[in-house]
Amino acid sequence: MEFALENLYSVEKDVDSVFGAVFGVNWTGVNKASVMKCDKTALTNLVLSAVSVLGKSKEMLRSAAICVEKLNQEQIGNQKTLLNLQDELLKSKTEQVEVVQKTVETEIRSFSDAVKQGCEGRLTSTQVKAAVKSAKMEDAKKRTVMVFGLGEGPDEHLRVKVADLMSVSCSTSNPSVRDCYRVGTVKEGAERPVKVILGSIEAAATVLRNGKVLRESTRFRKVYVAPDRSREERQERKNLVAQIKEKMSSDPRQYYFIRNGAVCSRTKDQEPSKLSTNSSSSSSAMRSASSSVIPGIAPPGRTSTPARSLRPNPR
Repeated sequence: MEFALENLYSVEKDVDSVFGAVFGVNWTGVNKASVMKCDKTALTNLVLSAVSVLGKSKEMLRSAAICVEKLNQEQIGNQKTLLNLQDELLKSKTEQVEVVQKTVETEIRSFSDAVKQGCEGRLTSTQVKAAVKSAKMEDAKKRTVMVFGLGEGPDEHLRVKVADLMSVSCSTSNPSVRDCYRVGTVKEGAERPVKVILGSIEAAATVLRNGKVLRESTRFRKVYVAPDRSREERQERKNLVAQIKEKMSSDPRQYYFIRNGAVCSRTKDQEPSKLSTNSSSSSSAMRSASSSVIPGIAPPGRTSTPARSLRPNPR
């Protein structure tokens, strides 16, 4: 008999019926005198009925013990979930504090530079505000990445899509997403890019470095992640891609890639570790992490794709 409310009422009725059949009252009205008045047959029936009721009670107690153990396990699981949520909240708050600290440091440096320039020529309050605003915009830009090729639907949950994308791209770090939205004009059959604002510059650099993870996945192999470039930067990159196409046509034996805003190449037998690089900061890491990844053009240390598979780079 399982532990349930209706079974408890059923056992209670059985107890009352057992004592009512023998003594004419429920179990609370039974005393020594009433028991002494019963004959042997009545007492035998009483004992047999009581054994049956006790057996049902024992089964119900065993079922109740299992239910209590299950509830304990669920409570332990809920506590673990609560601890994980608290850790994520603490991590998010820590990232926010770091962003605020970096923003304040950037603004202080910008203000300090403005004051130094003011020693030679006086600056107006408008110029100082413009310098601070420029520093904020630069910080926000470095925390932003553009996602191309992410499927678009009429009633899509974009934040859920971006969260799934980040979990695949950065399964260990799970970067914090501040905001995400599509940009551009809606066109039939076209997928608008998604602007994703992350919690820190380091998180953005990590997402860009892990672009190859998306290309190796099944769900996001057609998704491309790039920095948030200005119109001039996009034109400059377009010109670099055009140069690579031209070089691949003239000498397909070389591997071509973009590094630090320039077209570089290496031979098949040259080790990628011997290629020179002078990028060490987070902003440089963001540029090199994405700029060296061009569909159809192999980055250093990766097998190249035939020139016929080259397709234009988004943005």
